[in-house]
Amino acid sequence: MLRTACGKVEQGRFSLIRYLSDCEAASLQDYPVCVVGSGPGGLSLAVALARQGQRVLLVDGGDWRDDQIDDDAYQGAASAPHPGTTEYRRQRFGGTTHLWGGRCVPLDPADFAARSHVPLSGWPISYEEYARYLPEAMQYCDAGNADFTPASLAGGNAPMFSELPQLSQALTEYIERYSLPTDFAAKFSEELKASGLVNVVLRARCTRLLANTDGSRIDAVVLHDGQQEVQVRASQIVLAGGAIEATRLLLCTREQVPAWQRFDGSLGRYYACHFDLIFGEMRLKGEKPRFRFQKTQDGVYARRKLQFTPQWQNQLGLLNSTLRLHFPSYADPGHGSGVLSAIYLAKSILPSEHQDILNHGNQNAVAHPRRLAHVRNVMLDAGSVFGFAYDMVFKRKLAKRKLPYTLIPNRNGTYPLEFNSEQVSDAANRISLLDTTDRYGMRRVDVQWRLTSQDIDSGVQSFMSMQSLLAGTRHCRLDFDPGELKEQVTRALPVGGHHIGSTRMGRFVEDSVVDTDCRVHGVSNLLVLSSSVFPTNGHANPTLSIVALALRMADHLQTVLR
Repeated sequence: MLRTACGKVEQGRFSLIRYLSDCEAASLQDYPVCVVGSGPGGLSLAVALARQGQRVLLVDGGDWRDDQIDDDAYQGAASAPHPGTTEYRRQRFGGTTHLWGGRCVPLDPADFAARSHVPLSGWPISYEEYARYLPEAMQYCDAGNADFTPASLAGGNAPMFSELPQLSQALTEYIERYSLPTDFAAKFSEELKASGLVNVVLRARCTRLLANTDGSRIDAVVLHDGQQEVQVRASQIVLAGGAIEATRLLLCTREQVPAWQRFDGSLGRYYACHFDLIFGEMRLKGEKPRFRFQKTQDGVYARRKLQFTPQWQNQLGLLNSTLRLHFPSYADPGHGSGVLSAIYLAKSILPSEHQDILNHGNQNAVAHPRRLAHVRNVMLDAGSVFGFAYDMVFKRKLAKRKLPYTLIPNRNGTYPLEFNSEQVSDAANRISLLDTTDRYGMRRVDVQWRLTSQDIDSGVQSFMSMQSLLAGTRHCRLDFDPGELKEQVTRALPVGGHHIGSTRMGRFVEDSVVDTDCRVHGVSNLLVLSSSVFPTNGHANPTLSIVALALRMADHLQTVLR
């Protein structure tokens, strides 16, 4: 009989969720699979393996709630404008899924292809191999069907604006679907406990991988709760604690295993984030675009977006990106919206990671707020504020499937354009180790990130192309100052929670860390499950794809363990 992390006692056929300090070391040994990290990837993998009848040890350094998190382990250095190493990362059961926005977007077929204008492009697995796991991944995420076309919207599939179909040689319209949003720990904890197959151990931070002499096998993982250290053996070990942390563990192991010098050309390198810019104003004459959230036929919130077709990307040498109509800057009271001003005035209650969204990335807007003008907007537009409050109570607070966020159009009929783009793989963008250590003795990370000249050129050309395309229509145009465009793209912000590429997948150890099964090259029992394995990053946020790769990995491990 053992005390669990929930403060209860469980016994019998049920699996346990408990702390490392409550465990006998012998009870943790020789599981077929040990999964390190309980974010969307780790939890999905554990659930999928349990559904296939496989025993799993799932360990995480965090606890049930944020207020019990030890941030010291995530302290490190990062080059501006990359967020600090503690931002957008959560060491807790369920990882970041308790605070994500729920956006579910798949990678595109073009992301898997070798593109002559994109360095190191092309995945070693096919799009079809990835896509066959998307329907099940969408169910794990509670995001409905894996249909991302406007045809899946309820109430018809009229285009975002009437003249869009005539631009079909260059632009395609898709939708992005939204989860509840689903907290994976809340969704799957009871299933894991009832399975009798998954042992979840919290406050069990993995601090080391102990390899054999030639580095071909991991003999044990070392778990630490700040007081004691426990070595755990397992047949197969999966690093699923996030891209930065998986890379850190491998880099620390590389320091102790001379044979791992073979990874020096790729481990930690080719790190990438999507970059985001809100710029320009799109105007439509005589109509309003389909701007707000809509429900799909299966009852999921969705937003429309535009993408350049693969043919257009190849013709102009563009990186893959997406374009969305955006709401005006919260910080500028000139929008005249009481709702936007009320949100801006309440900004101090939001996590620091989200505050840039309020100001369209303009940090000066925080330093010089025009509070009286915002208060005036709230008073003059009180009816809209009360309507918004009603929606927030009944469509967010009380609803199981929540309205993702607020979309308020500008009163002057213009729509800022949000641009979100992939970034090329560049060896100079990297994660490395500092000499300083955390309280567990692990070396801290140093994240070096910048936009490359190709990233910037692609962003500039994307806006110029969009402006040119809309200029060919009768009622649409995109206005911006061409003299400011390159400067604004150069200042685009990385999407801080999208950590990609630092243990990239490939067929050869010379330019990759893991093989097509996400197994570390030359290491028989070590796999990586995170967006760090993505060879290229497309424009899609990585959560859905991580879950799809988790389901694919479950099938692979089931075959290996037979």
